[in-house]
Amino acid sequence: SNNMFVSSPEMCDKMKRIILALVLLLSSIAVAQSEKETHDINFNDVPVIEFIRFVSKISEVNFIFDRRELGFNVTLSSGKSMASDEVVQALVQILRMHGFAVSEEGNYYAVHRYSEEEIKSGVHLQKQPKLDMDKLIAGDISIAPNSDLEFATYKLCYHQGDDIEGALKKIASDMGSRRDKPAKLIEAIQTIQWIKVTNSLFFTGDKETVISLDKLIKTLDVPRRQVFIEVVVLETDMKKTTEFGLQWIGGGKFKDKIAFGAGSFPAKGNNFAKVAQDANAGGGILGLDQIPLGRGFDLGIIGDIILHKGKTFLTLGSLVSALEADGDTTIVLNQKIITQDNKNSKIFVGDNIPFTGSVVQTVGASQQTTANIEYRDIGVALSITPMLGEDDVITLDIDQEITEVVEDPMTSTTEVEGIRTTKANMSTLAHVPDNHFLILSGMARNAKSYQRAGIPCLGGLPVLGAAFSKNKRMTEKRNILIFVRPHIINSFEDYVHVTKRQEDVCKLP
Repeated sequence: SNNMFVSSPEMCDKMKRIILALVLLLSSIAVAQSEKETHDINFNDVPVIEFIRFVSKISEVNFIFDRRELGFNVTLSSGKSMASDEVVQALVQILRMHGFAVSEEGNYYAVHRYSEEEIKSGVHLQKQPKLDMDKLIAGDISIAPNSDLEFATYKLCYHQGDDIEGALKKIASDMGSRRDKPAKLIEAIQTIQWIKVTNSLFFTGDKETVISLDKLIKTLDVPRRQVFIEVVVLETDMKKTTEFGLQWIGGGKFKDKIAFGAGSFPAKGNNFAKVAQDANAGGGILGLDQIPLGRGFDLGIIGDIILHKGKTFLTLGSLVSALEADGDTTIVLNQKIITQDNKNSKIFVGDNIPFTGSVVQTVGASQQTTANIEYRDIGVALSITPMLGEDDVITLDIDQEITEVVEDPMTSTTEVEGIRTTKANMSTLAHVPDNHFLILSGMARNAKSYQRAGIPCLGGLPVLGAAFSKNKRMTEKRNILIFVRPHIINSFEDYVHVTKRQEDVCKLP
């Protein structure tokens, strides 16, 4: 007989319900498996080795590295939760910006240093290549689609990364108080990390925010204008004031093409005295009806021309060459430097000599004297900061200090008393048009010297030598003059022009 299976309507409904439950159960399992675990990342200046250990734990990736090479810290903060593969990508990017690469070595991934040629530069805004997590992680896992998170680097060209990073975070702080604050841009700025080894900035964000931040960085990473500065410091004998006059006259033009005058003290009878009076007869912007006549050191300036003893000099180099033959004028400093706008530059010419500091003496059977020796700079120190303004007018912040050792053979000085020094300093702020001269004067001082004359042989005898010799102390007035000439470097052609001009000055006749 044949066995027959007869199903009732109730049986069919029951089977349908069982199948539907199985489908729903399998769907929920599939959805759960497709979901990826995410992590909130907030690391602030932590050792990179600790960060690698964290990444290895959450991603089940084994890394091999030399801890002696990985001595830097990292900062990484994400605006939203990141999947494990995204965290690994961030680690690889950070290592790459520090000059390291990650390569597969069997079941491990080795961190090794790039060669200098392999370190890439420039701006990378494209999405970083996704690592094959099937190879990195043992076992089968589900990988979520790529997120919108971008990892970007910007290679700075003209400024240090810490300066730009600080400026950007100050901008983000100011924007945070606004009602219409750009939240995504602020979050991206907070992720910025300076990679010192390549002077690059590393940051994260969505594509649109990364592009906006890139444009913002470009507006800050611009080259500063540079200034070529010539400085000459002279010291002359004030006794020559009866023979020389000091002229101060301005003949340049700046701002709205208005001639400016700077006051003058030309020598009587000098042809340039009349020129100075004519230039300021109308009062000018200083309101001077007439430049008073006087007597002083005959070293003056008209616009970009220096006058000395009836001769004109277009450069400080030619003036120095002429003054080298002057026995009453000493060239204290003759320097040429190139510096950036609003960047302080310092010059020192002199010696670093020992001074006796504290002295400790012990008493007893073995007497000892211990002295603390300090070294100080003795010479000429100049600090100058140019600030470029409109119409090529340069504001010069100048600090000058001259120190000298006082030598007086007629005074007995012990080691405990130390060394006597003299000091003259000057600090000023002046506006100078491009390629014009600035002259500063008035640092007068007394220079003491010692002279001894006597009959040969007899003058050197003990006790009796005083009757056959004569000691004389002399004091003379010395005046210090400072000449400064700034020249703005706007292009490569300006570099060539300045170089050629200096070569012409240095050529032997």
